[in-house]
Amino acid sequence: MCHRGEGVPQDDAEAVRWYRRAAKQGLVDAQVNLGFMYAMGLGVLQDYVEAMRWYRRAAEQGSAIAQNNIGFMYAEGQGVSQDYTEAVRWLRRAAEQGVDEAQHDLGLRYAEGQGVLQDDAEAVRWWRRAAEQGHAKAQCDLGIGYAEGRGVPQSYVQAHKWLNLAASRFSRSEQKLRNLAVRYRNMIEAKMTQGQLEKAQRLARAWKPKPSGDLVPNVAGKNKAAVRYPVEMTSTGSGFFVSKGGHILTNAHVVNGCTDVRIPPAAPVRVAARDDASDLALLRGPADLAGAVGAFREGRGIRPGADVVVIGYPLQGVVASEANVTRGNVSALAGLDDDRRLFQITAPVQPGNSGGPVLDTSGHVVGVAVGKLDALQVALATGDIPQNVNFAVSAGTARAFLDAEDVPYETARSSDTLAPDDVAAKAKKFTVLVECWK
Repeated sequence: MCHRGEGVPQDDAEAVRWYRRAAKQGLVDAQVNLGFMYAMGLGVLQDYVEAMRWYRRAAEQGSAIAQNNIGFMYAEGQGVSQDYTEAVRWLRRAAEQGVDEAQHDLGLRYAEGQGVLQDDAEAVRWWRRAAEQGHAKAQCDLGIGYAEGRGVPQSYVQAHKWLNLAASRFSRSEQKLRNLAVRYRNMIEAKMTQGQLEKAQRLARAWKPKPSGDLVPNVAGKNKAAVRYPVEMTSTGSGFFVSKGGHILTNAHVVNGCTDVRIPPAAPVRVAARDDASDLALLRGPADLAGAVGAFREGRGIRPGADVVVIGYPLQGVVASEANVTRGNVSALAGLDDDRRLFQITAPVQPGNSGGPVLDTSGHVVGVAVGKLDALQVALATGDIPQNVNFAVSAGTARAFLDAEDVPYETARSSDTLAPDDVAAKAKKFTVLVECWK
């Protein structure tokens, strides 16, 4: 908490002091974290020898991430003499425990013949294991392997699938790698038939990661710290694109406490801003994620009695996985306690709908679905079960939030009346499932 500044002022030196006390008593995570602090020079002078000392103590107790970091340091010659054979030995121990970074790096050693006999097939085997967990570099290397037929039979379909996934997962700091994945993907796309391309895209959409790892930091480079967490999808919500720049609007509670936030099939997005008071959050992903965007209704606001359509992804794993459509009308222009940031609707809202758009009959955004009245609590208080009491954040509140974050959202006048199914078809193009991973 000292290192992250959670509940106390951020203080790496104080973090080191507490890590050291726990590490000396044999706590594995503390030993790894202390090694990380020395490796990165956080709270102490950078000292690879001391980092290696603490990593070894953790590795001897079976810590896979410590084994991975020792392997990395042998490969880089940090705190020890460079020794690829020793690097491979430690990387293999971590890779066999499921650490994707180790699996990828072990694949590199096989591809380059460093510390082992050069073996493209073995490189591909380890890259595949890391790629299945969502490791972007491994997905890129595996895709290139399929494109060139290196270590695996050439397959443009598989190459396109993995390169497409890699391009969607690289972070902003890895733009050069993302450009490489995109360049290879576009190169092979020009050689594919329409049927092959559609199959590759279908495979990419259907792909789901198989996460594995430890809740400890991982030294990923001399001047860069990467943190690996054991993540699994714990909840879902909805969101919708509000700009061509990759901005997605959702509820703050949808992303609260998430280690990672993802947009299927495999696109990681970051939380760019949030306003807990209004329960809004702004997500940002690669610009090419955005296709259509939702336009906010301009001019006269929505009125009581007006018809609305709600689009979202409720109850994932229970109901259909595709976007769900419900209809209703505006029943009041305020929420609980006359909160004017919200308005009340009769359209059913279920867990997972949160963050999805509420649309008028022209298909323009008039609000953001946020939740429903707690029927049990109301029944206990009044003796009656409330019906169809659901809430949305008003468009005015949402636009004020986007204005504060300089998001170039679109507006449109609601002059045409569309059939509900046409409104739904329009909204499905810019509404997305938001996954919370912890």
